[in-house]
Amino acid sequence: TGESHMVGGSRNQLADKTRDAYIAGHDTSDGAAGVSVRCLQLGGKLTGAIGFESLEDPEQTVSPLAALTSAHLAKSKAFRTASAASAATQAEVYRSAILDALAHEFKTPLATILAAAGGLREAGSLSQEQSEMADTVETEADRLGRLTSRLLRMARLDREEVRTRIEMTDIGALVDHIADQYSRQWPERRISVVSHGEPAEEPADPQLLRLALSQLLDNACKYSPPGSAVSIALDYDQEGFAIEVSNSGSFIPAAEQRLIFDRFYRGAETKRHTAGSGLGLYVARKIALAHGGSLQLVPGEAASRGVAFRLKIPSFQLQADHVGASK
Repeated sequence: TGESHMVGGSRNQLADKTRDAYIAGHDTSDGAAGVSVRCLQLGGKLTGAIGFESLEDPEQTVSPLAALTSAHLAKSKAFRTASAASAATQAEVYRSAILDALAHEFKTPLATILAAAGGLREAGSLSQEQSEMADTVETEADRLGRLTSRLLRMARLDREEVRTRIEMTDIGALVDHIADQYSRQWPERRISVVSHGEPAEEPADPQLLRLALSQLLDNACKYSPPGSAVSIALDYDQEGFAIEVSNSGSFIPAAEQRLIFDRFYRGAETKRHTAGSGLGLYVARKIALAHGGSLQLVPGEAASRGVAFRLKIPSFQLQADHVGASK
């Protein structure tokens, strides 16, 4: 994959000798042929080699010329890195502006659709079939509105520090509400909720927790086949609570398991069959960490062709200790 560039003609195989010196990683000098080659280092790493033929005084000039070349390569690399960073920053600005504009553009027609559907219902004289169609319009418009809000919120959390607004939250009720929403949205999945331990209100940011849990359920439903089971297990203990979301009929290859929480990462099989942004698990983990908790892939599920994620949120005192330790 390397490249070779030469200026002028050579009578003594300058290109071959330069290449051989680079492969060997050693400087070479051939006085009889008038060829001198120096390896180029960048950050202690071999990056290339430069060779000269027929210099008048190679003893005095080869090493300084090689040093100048290394300095030029380092400067060029620094410029490319800075340019890439600047371009990435600008892209983030454009992306944020586009997302905000799209969200607002979606919200206005969705509100109009909901108002029109409600107006049809209030007008009366609708047959049962027409009433059901109005219900469908309202339900799907509301779902699209919530999806738009969730995607926009995820995009904002991706580029910002996650700040929690902790309040005592009925975790069981929150989980039941989201499970009910997804049961209606995915009727071909068998979604169940199981609770272990004494139910209690727990300190958490309900909006962020709802977003993280929605992402886990969204993945569980999208990446499992129709008719499969999706389960939510809620565990309470003295240290806080944990929510485990699992689905059957799919798995994550071992080689990809360490990458799934990376920003924008999507597995090869996933990209071929399901649309997505690669932000969901990344943002969900940011939310867990902001609570002083964790989000992990449960090991051992792949062998049984299933996937499970465990979201653990500690008690208020443990969260306070985590925040204090991170300052």
